Amino acid sequence: MNSGAISRRYAKALLAYAKDSNHEDLVYKQVKGFIRHYLKVPELRLALENPTVDKSQKLALLEEASRRGVTCEELTRFLKLVLDKGREKLLLFIFYSYMDLYRTEKNIHRGKLITAVPLPRETKDALRALITRKVTGTSEFDTKVDPELLGGYILLMEFHRVDASVASQLRGVKKQFIDKNRRIV
Repeated sequence: MNSGAISRRYAKALLAYAKDSNHEDLVYKQVKGFIRHYLKVPELRLALENPTVDKSQKLALLEEASRRGVTCEELTRFLKLVLDKGREKLLLFIFYSYMDLYRTEKNIHRGKLITAVPLPRETKDALRALITRKVTGTSEFDTKVDPELLGGYILLMEFHRVDASVASQLRGVKKQFIDKNRRIV
């Protein structure tokens, strides 16, 4: 069976289970924490995929990665199920699928904000409020600092891109200048 289909089924089951106990928001936060930790610590993936590591040790590692050792009952039981079924290699895909399903259900729009310098919290909150007014539902975005922008920002929101960076404007001016000078020659 396809790993994408398997991951989606497990994610749907986790979402349904978490919704039954009204803990889907908590599970979402813990899943985000797990993914962040999983991507930062490559040894975690190696330990999960290692067949010589005991299931109880893997569960302890997963709980630690999810929320500093304290996971909700729903997520703990789900992790035990995944380990019992031998699907730990698919855990990252399952959690990404869960986040996708959760965002779809809660009408959360995802984006990325790239700036030349770190933004203050108030500016991020004001931008989030502005975006939320423009879309139905809520917005959630990651921020990244890229000094090559020189100034301004790039906002990527689902299928839209707003490029208000100084670097982009300079490239546009350079292109116009080159195009005008070609006609002269």
